[in-house]
Amino acid sequence: MSNALLKQICELDVFTLLVFKSIFDTGHANSAAKALDVSAPKISRCLNALRLTFNDELFYRRQQGLKPTPLAESLYVAICQFTESVYHLEQSATQIQNAAINADLPLHIAACNGLLNFLAPQLSTPEVAQALGKIRLHKWQENSAELIHAGALDFGITLESAENKELSYTKLGTINGVYIVAAKQHPLWQIETDISLEQICRHPFLFIEVKGFNSKIDPLELFCQRQGILLPAVEKVIDREEWYAHLLTMKSVAFCSSIDMHTVKHMPGLHLARLNDKELNRLHDSMMAPQYYLIEKPAIHRRYSQSQSALVVRSLLAALDHAR
Repeated sequence: MSNALLKQICELDVFTLLVFKSIFDTGHANSAAKALDVSAPKISRCLNALRLTFNDELFYRRQQGLKPTPLAESLYVAICQFTESVYHLEQSATQIQNAAINADLPLHIAACNGLLNFLAPQLSTPEVAQALGKIRLHKWQENSAELIHAGALDFGITLESAENKELSYTKLGTINGVYIVAAKQHPLWQIETDISLEQICRHPFLFIEVKGFNSKIDPLELFCQRQGILLPAVEKVIDREEWYAHLLTMKSVAFCSSIDMHTVKHMPGLHLARLNDKELNRLHDSMMAPQYYLIEKPAIHRRYSQSQSALVVRSLLAALDHAR
């Protein structure tokens, strides 16, 4: 490459290179103008500057549109790499600017059932509060994904796996630790050995419905179906308060996760015992354990940094690892 040509290329602006890429991709100058939201004369001026710089027609007019010349074909990959680098440069600058602009505003995070009470103490520690500032926790709702996309929520942690093309879904992990829960006076606690699933199935069973996990059938129900066991009763509730009252008054048995356990162990009148690994594996043979997802907008539209979201999920990941 001659020094004169290099000087001419350096004098081209980024937008002119974007025009080249858009014309190459679409085959039409009008389509490039529409995609870049500029007038047709501006596209024409950029194309003339490109032709003058490279001393080549670059695109021939054909009935099907503009066809690239051999030189244009050879330039395409390098120009794509350059414009992609510019995009990443803009993305990085936007994230830092957004973080600075919104430093005094709280992060709005949605979390599914069982996580709010667990995350709140973790995120209120002095070191986290200093790094993140205020955090507003919201209960995950049916429209939470739309609210993340619209910007009303920053990100969410949930069990729902139905992906939205406009959002990113990152797997965080699975809770494999499960606890048996019942009233302290429940006859189940008279068993001196490790409690089996069959022994649990002799009592009325209760579960909290969690969309994306047991909203259609609970793992213990499926286990009973496959084993030919008839549960005395099975009921579902939608909130922890009703779940708690049912356990105390209806002689029912329930499960809770290792994360839920941090809240449940403080509820008066209840007793917990960890389901041993052998029985847990039998339960998970019927249905996989719930999988948690981090749901976010595309990086360019986030008003927080990756390190901030990583700090929020760190305590959850530690709990998931501890539960295995």
